[in-house]
Amino acid sequence: MYLILATGPRAAIEGASKLLDALGGFGAVGWWELERRQFKLEAYAYTLEGAQAGVGAIAIADPDLDARIAPLEDADWVKMSLEGLPPVPAGRFMVVGSHDVGKAKNGTVEIIIDAGEAFGTGHHGTTSGCLLALDRLLTRGQRPQRVLDVGTGSAILAIGAAKTGSRVVVGTEIDPRANYIAGLNAKLNRVGPTVRTYVANGVRRALIRSQGPFDLVFANILMKPLVRLSPDLASIVKPGGRIVLSGLLTHQEPAIRRAYGQRGLVLEHRYRKENWSTLTYRRPVRAT
Repeated sequence: MYLILATGPRAAIEGASKLLDALGGFGAVGWWELERRQFKLEAYAYTLEGAQAGVGAIAIADPDLDARIAPLEDADWVKMSLEGLPPVPAGRFMVVGSHDVGKAKNGTVEIIIDAGEAFGTGHHGTTSGCLLALDRLLTRGQRPQRVLDVGTGSAILAIGAAKTGSRVVVGTEIDPRANYIAGLNAKLNRVGPTVRTYVANGVRRALIRSQGPFDLVFANILMKPLVRLSPDLASIVKPGGRIVLSGLLTHQEPAIRRAYGQRGLVLEHRYRKENWSTLTYRRPVRAT
């Protein structure tokens, strides 16, 4: 894994981000403000050749933008200790490591996520955004009974749903190792019987669809797969149900709004944090 780094004015950094998104082949692309009028870009490439191609494309598009490559050791991804990281509040939820269990005030729903290989510790704006979207639904008296979490990662969202009363919670994960970790986290949080996770690319497996339609669907992945999955996600959520989408940068919202608006879904709420967006869509109840 290789990290592409660049700093510069907003227009240049935003342009480089859009360029890498268009090229594809990167694990994640993000940018944010470091200080007044100074912005930073980070993009992750799976191979050195991919990283070099990204840096080369940025150099051609904007010769004044100094992009460089930094190698990442496997340990940076596989074993990041949560020791020293503060618990993360998100509405009624508090994401904690085992070393912080029991420190939250009464009435808080603790989600225990220890150091591991799967994405989702609550410290990222997309994960906390999804938890806040769930908290908003619960506050409004909308308690989903059947929940699907696409790209479940650490299962943090699935666990949050199970701990707040959802009866059936299904998680899907393309990576078998991450799927295994999701199962361990569900057991750690004592919701193993409720949370079922499967290795799947998308939601077309009969085993997954048979457990729907779902009252709530989470998809905290990336913009391009969110667009690709729009017809499948729209078909698997029940009328009156919600889809919570994240893993996208704020400037990527128009593509998502086009894709899901074309499926008849209605944008109900938007939450933004650190240039990341979380969108809640509702499938209208149609008269028969």
